[in-house]
Amino acid sequence: MAHGTTRGPVVSVLMVAHDAEGSVRRAVESVQNQSLRDLELIVVDAGSTDATARIVEAVAERDLRVELVRADACTRQEALDVALERAGGRYVVVADADGYARADMLSDLVSLAEERSLELVVGGMDLGLVGAGGRTTEVELSSDAAVFPTQHDFRTSAWQLFSSGQLMPVGGKLLLLDRLRELGLSFSSGDPLGHLLVLDYLADVERVGVAGGACCRVDRRTAPVDRGLGRAEGYRLLEREHAALLGLYRHWGLEGDAASMGMLQGRYVERLVACIESMCGSELPPAEQRRAVEAMIGTDQARLAASVARPASNAARSMLAPIRGRSVRLVCAQARLLSLLGSGHAVWAMPDAYV
Repeated sequence: MAHGTTRGPVVSVLMVAHDAEGSVRRAVESVQNQSLRDLELIVVDAGSTDATARIVEAVAERDLRVELVRADACTRQEALDVALERAGGRYVVVADADGYARADMLSDLVSLAEERSLELVVGGMDLGLVGAGGRTTEVELSSDAAVFPTQHDFRTSAWQLFSSGQLMPVGGKLLLLDRLRELGLSFSSGDPLGHLLVLDYLADVERVGVAGGACCRVDRRTAPVDRGLGRAEGYRLLEREHAALLGLYRHWGLEGDAASMGMLQGRYVERLVACIESMCGSELPPAEQRRAVEAMIGTDQARLAASVARPASNAARSMLAPIRGRSVRLVCAQARLLSLLGSGHAVWAMPDAYV
């Protein structure tokens, strides 16, 4: 299939790099070596203090499809917005500097989009979660190939894609650049992972396809995220994301759909337990930990989720009864036991909390 126009590349690949000298060359070369050649790669260096920018600059000097943008120290969202402003392709794909793309990723995503006139193609990813001590847990966020013939078919099936972990991350997706701009979407929405942009894109999307299997890989350290989940701002992000998901399903008219609501409540409990376990493993005084946990489990949302959710992990299931009983001491004790048993977020937390 012949891709592209005279106006620009078929795909703009956006990448943010910060102190990624150990992985950025592999990530960039995996885009350069795509079987679909008509692309541009925009790498925004977000104030690196190591050799990251020099590595990308050397590549860009030899390949005109690669552009390095040097930015001052900024967030990942701000850097992605810089890249998005410079994008000139028909489609946009976000790639990670701590991962790599399969050689046929762009070709597979674009071919499916053009053959079926799709507004969104969802790819899968292999996720390597590197925990304390360097132990890596391998997780695959993917599902079987599918094309949803109607908007309703996609909406009523979306819960399965959320459950697989592949629908929420911004990575591994083929998005229409014109649609992003028409909707006025940006990454700087207060969400460090770009999930809220994805939810806004999904709100009225009509033609969606899924590319079977994993099209890319990301390696992510879990320890810094775990510490973040224990802080108040991490918990607020959980609440904001859950509210956005509920709003999306209300917009879709599916707030009464049992499968969809089961997914939402199960997801909430998994993430809530991750927040609690991180808080109870923090260096805060025990009294402060208990006050924070009391606030987390005392909300109407926490009580609702604990009463109806059927979470997938044993760790989250073990916390349901103490949360239902609103027993702060039992919740904290169970959370510390989970830490001692080495459950670890990399094994049981929602994996898309990391990408």
